[in-house]
Amino acid sequence: NKYLNISFVMKKNIGNAVKRNKIKRRLKSAVQKICKKGPLIDLNYTYVIFGKNNVYKDKFALILNEVNETFKKIRQKIGNV
Repeated sequence: NKYLNISFVMKKNIGNAVKRNKIKRRLKSAVQKICKKGPLIDLNYTYVIFGKNNVYKDKFALILNEVNETFKKIRQKIGNV
């Protein structure tokens, strides 16, 4: 019964609160879609995701692909340790 611990962090100089919250919502949605696909994310760790300005402008498919590739790289690094 483990829970997924992910924090979404934004710098204040990215933009106003509306823009920062939209970036957080898009990243959360991408992580939720990845979780539904399969056990790619290891629940034994706590993740911190830093939101960047380009997430606001990019298409969701690109964001989803980048987040997915990042978690695959993390999974490979964990497996090698």
